[in-house]
Amino acid sequence: MELLEFPAGSIIFHAGDASTSAYLIRSGTVELLSDSSGSAAPLAQLGPGEVFGEMSLIEERPHALTARAASAVQLSSLTRGEFELFLTADPATFRIYLTALFERLRTLSAQVGAAKAAPPATSGLTVTIHPLTRRAAATLPREGLPVTKYPFRIGRAAADDEAIPLDVNDLWLIDQKPFNISRNHALLQREGDAVIVKDRGSWLGMYVNDVQIGGGTAVHQMTLEDGDNILVLGNRMSPYQFRVHVARG
Repeated sequence: MELLEFPAGSIIFHAGDASTSAYLIRSGTVELLSDSSGSAAPLAQLGPGEVFGEMSLIEERPHALTARAASAVQLSSLTRGEFELFLTADPATFRIYLTALFERLRTLSAQVGAAKAAPPATSGLTVTIHPLTRRAAATLPREGLPVTKYPFRIGRAAADDEAIPLDVNDLWLIDQKPFNISRNHALLQREGDAVIVKDRGSWLGMYVNDVQIGGGTAVHQMTLEDGDNILVLGNRMSPYQFRVHVARG
C-alpha cells in the first residue's frame, strides 16, 4: 500500500477517471462531488478512518464521483491487485475496505442518480438531532448533535453475544432485546436542497412525522420538513425518539 498526501483543494480523482485504487483516510477531510469539474456542492464529507473509491476494488468502471481534499489529507491507497492478494492472506487487515464496500453498495447508486437530478444545495442548511426520550438522551449531547457529514448513518451497536458487524455508522445506539434498532437502520442524506431520511433495510423501520417507512412497507424514504421533525426508530412505542431540526439561513 502506498501513502499519499494531498494539499487542501486538490483533486484526488475526477469523475470519469479510471478507477485503480481505493483510499483510506489517515488524516484530514475529503469531499465527494457529483461532477468532474469539482465545482458542485459536496455529496458527502469523509474523515479519518473512512474509505472512498472502494468500488475500484471490484470493478473497472471509471469513478462516478470526484474526490477533493477539503483539507490537507494523508491517504493509504490500495490497488485491486493488492486487495485480491491480501484478502486471502490477511483478511482482518482489510476488513475496513470490506465494510466500506458493503455499505457503499447499498447507497452509492441512489446517491449518484439523485445528485444528477437535484438542484444545487443551499449552503446555509443545518440539521441537528435532539433526543426526546431518556434512552435517546443517553446517546446524544444535551444540546443536540449537529449533522456535519452525509450520508449520516444510524444503527445499533453489536450486543455482547453478537459478532462485530460489517457496517459503518455515525451514530451508534445501544439497544436491548427485543431490539427496536437494526444494525443498519437509517441514514440522513443531503440531496440538492433537501434532507432525506432513508431506511437501510431495518427490521421494524421507523416513523417520520407519524408516517411509517421501511419495516416491510413500500415507502423507504421521506424528505424532512423545514423546522422540527419527529423520528421514531423501531415501532411506535420505541424508546428511541428524536427531534430532527432542519434550518436554513
